[in-house]
Amino acid sequence: MKAFDLKSDLTEIRNFYRQIIEEILISSPEALELLKNLFVINTEIETNIDRKSVNSSYKLSNIERAFNELLDITIIKEKEGKEEIYEFPFPQIQNILEILADETCHERALQYYEIKRKKFRPDILDDIEVLFHKVKLNPTEELVNEFLTIANNIEQFEYRHKRLIDVAEELFILEDKYKAPILIVLGNVLSVLGNSEAAERIFLNALDIYQNLAKKYYRIYLPYVAATQKNLGTLYIDLKRFEEAEKIYSDALSSYKELERQYYDVHSPGFHSKEYTGLEKSYIDDLKAYNELLKRHYDIYLPEEPSIKSEFGNVGIDLDLIEDIQDGSLDSIDSYKTLAKMSYDMYLIDIAKTQSNLGIVYSELMKFEDAERMHLKALKIKKKIAEHYPNQVLPELVLTLLDLGDLYASLNKFEDAEPMFNEALKISKQLAEENPEVYLYNVAIIQNSLGTLYSRLQRFEQAEQKYLDALKIFKFFAKEDPKTYSYNVADVQNSLGNIFLNLRNLEKAEYYLNKAFKKDPTNSEIMYNIACLESLKNNQVKALELLIKALEIDENYIERASVDKRFENIRDLKEFKELIGE
Repeated sequence: MKAFDLKSDLTEIRNFYRQIIEEILISSPEALELLKNLFVINTEIETNIDRKSVNSSYKLSNIERAFNELLDITIIKEKEGKEEIYEFPFPQIQNILEILADETCHERALQYYEIKRKKFRPDILDDIEVLFHKVKLNPTEELVNEFLTIANNIEQFEYRHKRLIDVAEELFILEDKYKAPILIVLGNVLSVLGNSEAAERIFLNALDIYQNLAKKYYRIYLPYVAATQKNLGTLYIDLKRFEEAEKIYSDALSSYKELERQYYDVHSPGFHSKEYTGLEKSYIDDLKAYNELLKRHYDIYLPEEPSIKSEFGNVGIDLDLIEDIQDGSLDSIDSYKTLAKMSYDMYLIDIAKTQSNLGIVYSELMKFEDAERMHLKALKIKKKIAEHYPNQVLPELVLTLLDLGDLYASLNKFEDAEPMFNEALKISKQLAEENPEVYLYNVAIIQNSLGTLYSRLQRFEQAEQKYLDALKIFKFFAKEDPKTYSYNVADVQNSLGNIFLNLRNLEKAEYYLNKAFKKDPTNSEIMYNIACLESLKNNQVKALELLIKALEIDENYIERASVDKRFENIRDLKEFKELIGE
C-alpha cells in the first residue's frame, strides 16, 4: 500500500481504496462485481445482508463462489449471533465506495429488498431503504409523498435512521414547494439526534421558503409558516432559549391571525347559524379559488388515509370531500360550508397548541399572568372543538388542563389547580376505557399529581386514596415491565410514607418507605423521608446516617432539614447543626 495523506482530496482517497480492492480481486471479476452491488446495502439493519436473498436477486454467474471468495478475504463476515446474515468489517471503505455505485447497483438493491421482504416481517427500516434506492435512480415529486408518509409513521424518538437524511438530500433537487416539507422532517431528525445547530439552520431555511410561497398562495402556505415557527419554538425551549421561543411562538400566532383575517373570519364555526345574504356568491368564489389551489398541492400535504398519530389537521379532513376536490365535483354550498368549517377548526387547534406552548415559555420566564392567560385561551378553544372532534382533541385538552394545574400548583393556588386536575382525570379515564394501553398510564400520573395536591392542602385521606389508585395502575405496568415502571411504584410508595409521617402513623410510614427504598435505594427523597422516620423513632444515629447520604446526593435538603419539625429529636445534636451549617 502506497503512503498517502488522509487529508487529501476525497476523490483521491476513493480511487486509492478502489485500486486496493481491484488488485485484491483482480483474479475474480465475479467477486468484484458482487462486492460492488453489496456495497449499497445498509448493513446497519439487523437482517442485512441476507445471503439467500442475495443469491435469489443477483443474477451473477458463479455467485456462490464469488460470495465465498469475499468471505475468504474477510471483506465481508457473518454477523455475530446471526446465521447467513453478513456485514462489512471495514465500514469506512464501504462508505467511500458506496458513492461510486451506478444505477445497476441500485436496481439490483431494489430486487434484493423485494425478495428479502417476503422472507422477513415488514420493517419500516427496509421501507426507507427501498425509498433510498428509488430516489438514487430518479428523485421525483411522487417520492416526496412516500418520504413524508414514512416520516409521519415514525415515532418521534426513533428518528435515528441515517438513510432518512440520505433520502432527503437526494430530494433537495426538487422545487421549493416539495423541498420545504422535506426540510421540516430533516430538522426534526437532526433535533432528536442532538444536532440542534443544524436543525435550527434547516428550520430557518424551511421557514424562509414557506414565507415566500405564502406571499403568493397564503391560503395553502401560511399554516405551514406557523407550523415551522412552532417547530423552531420547540427547539428553542429544548435549548432553554426562552426569549427566542417567546418571539417565534408569538410570530406563529400572528401567522394564524393573518390567515383568519384574510380568509376565515366569515367561515367560523357559527357560520351555519348566521345569515349571509349577499355574501354567498363571494363566499363560494373564494372557496372555489381556495380549492383550485388545494387541488394543485393536496397530494403533498394531505395523506391518502387519516392517521390518529398525525397532527389534528390530517385527521379532521373528510376524505370524501378531498375526492370531490380532486375530480372537481365539489359545487354545493353545503359541501363548501362543511369543508370550510373543518379547515377553520384545524387552524383553531393549531392556534390553541401555539398558545399552550407560549404559556409554557411564559412560565419559564416567570411571567405567570401571561402564562395563565395563554393557557386559558387555549383551554377555551380546545373545549369548543372537542365537542365536534372528541377523539382527536380530548388528549390535547388534557394537556392544557394539566399545564394550568401545574401552573396553579407552582403558585400555591391549590384550590384553582384542583378542578383542572380533576377534569383532566375524568377525560383521561374516558380515553383509557377505549385505549388503556395509551391512556391508562396518564390516569395514574394525574392521580399521583392529585395526591400531591391534596397532601399540600393537608387533606390526607383524599391524598391517600389518590395515591393508592395510582399505585394500583403503576403496579400493573411494573408487572409487565419492572425496569421501566418500578420507579413510579417507588415514588408513590414514598409519597404514601410521607403522608403517614405527617400523620405520625410511624408503622404505616415505615411499611411504605421500606418498600420504596427496596425498589429505588439510590433515591435521595426516599432517604430523606426515612431519615425523618428514624428521627421520629428517636433513632438518632441512623437518622443522621441517612440524612448525610441524602445530602451527599443533593445539598438542597439542607434548607429543608433546617426547618423540618420531624427532626426535632436530633436538632440539638452537634452533628446535625454542623450538617445544616449552624
